[in-house]
Formats: sequence, C-alpha cells, structure tokens
Amino acid sequence: MDGIDFCDTEWKTRVDLAALYRLAVHFGWTDITSTHMSARLPDDPDHYLLNTYDMMFHEITATNLARVSYNGELQGADRTLNQAGHIIHSSVLNARPDVNYVIHSHTRAGIAVSAMPEGLMPLSQHAGFVIGTLATHAYQDSTVVDDEGDALAHDLGDNFAMLLQNHGLLVVGRTAAEAFTYHYFLEMACKVQVDILSCTSNPITITDDAMQALHDWGSPAAGPHGQNHWDALMRMLDDRQPDYRN
Repeated sequence: MDGIDFCDTEWKTRVDLAALYRLAVHFGWTDITSTHMSARLPDDPDHYLLNTYDMMFHEITATNLARVSYNGELQGADRTLNQAGHIIHSSVLNARPDVNYVIHSHTRAGIAVSAMPEGLMPLSQHAGFVIGTLATHAYQDSTVVDDEGDALAHDLGDNFAMLLQNHGLLVVGRTAAEAFTYHYFLEMACKVQVDILSCTSNPITITDDAMQALHDWGSPAAGPHGQNHWDALMRMLDDRQPDYRN
C-alpha cells in the first residue's frame, strides 16, 4: 500500500519522518510515547504530520503518521493527539517557513545539560557544530501556559537547535537529514559534556579561534547538512526495519 492514498511528495515526507522515528529508537532518543517529531506537508498548507500519543516509536510507519491541522484538529477519531507536541510543532513550523522538520526529545544527557547554568560548553567537535546556531528556552509547561508556543518560537529565532531548560532538546531542519544531523551532534555533545564534568570540574575547552572553524562547519549557511550519512542510515533501516516504509 506504499503511497496509494498519498501524492508522491507527501509519501516521501511520510517515509522520511517515519525513518526519523525509527532512528530515534536505534539511537536511544525515546521517552516511551512522550516526545515527538513533525514534518511540514509541502502540498497541504493546512496540515502537518505528527505522531500520536498512543504509539511507540518502533510502531510508527509512513502510513500511520497523523495529519494534524495547525488549529489542533487530528484526522482519525481513534487516535490520541499529543497536545504538548501540537503546541510545540505547530508554533515552530508556523514561525519558521524555512524549515520542514522539527525534532523534540527528552534524552537523559540533553535534559542534564539543559539544566546546567553554563548550558552547552565548547568541549567537543560535536558541540562546536551546534553552538553557533544554539538557542535557550526557559522551562514552561506548554499545556498550561497560554503563550508557550509563541515564546518557544521567539526564543528559537533563526537558530536550528535549542536547549529547553530542565526539559530537553529541540532541533529543526530543512530536510529530515538535516534535522537528524543537528539532533545527533547536539545529543552527542551533551553526552560528552556529562561524561567530562563527571570526571573534572576544570575541563579543557576549545579555543575561540579553533571553535570558529567548527561554527562555520555546522552553520546553517553551509547546509542543508547530513545527506551524506542519511542515505547510509536509510539503507540500515531498509535492512533492519523495512516496515517503516509501510
């Protein structure tokens, strides 16, 4: 039933978004059913794609991703909308017409670094890739604070990654490959920082001059990033979890 009910552009978007969910399982970025990834529908300006609250990430396929209106109407009466996810993703996609994919995660290392006063520190190449396009957002419960969506989009600005304090990580991308890449580098940078700070309170930091080259490498202006490894990741999924394309 590949793409039988969808136009070619929507089907490709569905396959790429389903791949992101399966990669989140592979890399250990899941939090039961509580986190979310979204994709803009290129031929449907009134809806975007999002997972529903009732499915584990390893169950998500191209077909069962839900269409959600920007007003929060979920297509499919038997599905459960993640209201917090809708607030976050609709707000970011509305505010950033230049991006098409949004990833929000609650990884252990991401939450840990988001709660550190220093935020992400220049301790690794992975950090250098994202620090130049990294924002910060103070914690609010999106389901009880009326302006959370607008505040989150405002704090993200034109950056491609953000630490949600005491909460986790958020990244955006023009392509699924780019969104994956920013999340991968940000999460790796957070893991490395937690490891280093568990061993020393006086770590060696990368110099400003050396960091500039890393900023240039990870700059959105140098992208879209990630296609070189995205193709390999898709081959891995096709070999190990081919049902994501169903």
